[in-house]
Parts: sequence; structure tokens; C-alpha cells
Amino acid sequence: METVMKRIQKALQKEFSPKGILLDDAGEGFVGGWIISKSFEGLDGMQRQKKIRNLFDKYLDEKDRTRLAVFLTFTPLEKKAIFDDFDTFKASSKKKSSSTRTTTVGRKNSRVGQKRRLAHNDRVAKMP
Repeated sequence: METVMKRIQKALQKEFSPKGILLDDAGEGFVGGWIISKSFEGLDGMQRQKKIRNLFDKYLDEKDRTRLAVFLTFTPLEKKAIFDDFDTFKASSKKKSSSTRTTTVGRKNSRVGQKRRLAHNDRVAKMP
């Protein structure tokens, strides 16, 4: 017997000739995902969602439609702009965070060194 996820995937492929589909178990029997297709070019978010709803009304029975969660829609250009830029951002933020950790460790070592110097000089100092 074919699963609801397979039926959703077939319907999306048939209607949109997508560049990419990702379907995921959204928990408790619900299915969600995203789709990348040129057929969304020139459409606003409401128009895209209407196309998706109409597709599901056409290809899925009522029981299957009650198991639908969120479906995000992207054009190939949007996918490139959003996901490729995100990957670049993610890679650059990893470099920044590792240098920040080094700086933080350096400060801690500096503070410890300062306490030791003060103790060595028989001074009493309260460090925050």
C-alpha cells in the first residue's frame, strides 16, 4: 500500500516538474516539506499556497489532506539566493566563533595570571 508521503510526492512531481522536493515527517502522522519549481516564478506567497492547496484537493482524498502540515515554496533563483547565501554565512560565522573562543580563553588566562601576580606580591585583590 502506498504511503501518504509517496502520494504527495507523486502529485507534486506531476504538477510542478520540480527542481527539488523535500518531504518530512512532521510528527504525529503529519507530512510537511518544501518544493523548488519554476512554476512559482511571478507568484506571491498566497498564490503559491493556493496552487499547492488546489493540487492536494485534486490528487489527495480528504483523509490524506488532514495529514498535511506546512509546505514551503521556492523558485530556483530563491533557493540559490537563500540557501547558498546561508551556507556562506554559516561557514563564515564558524570562523568568527572559533576566534572569539580563543579570545575568551586568552582573557581567562590573563585574569588567572593577574591573580597569581597579585598573590605573589602579597597583595589582596578581589576580582569580579
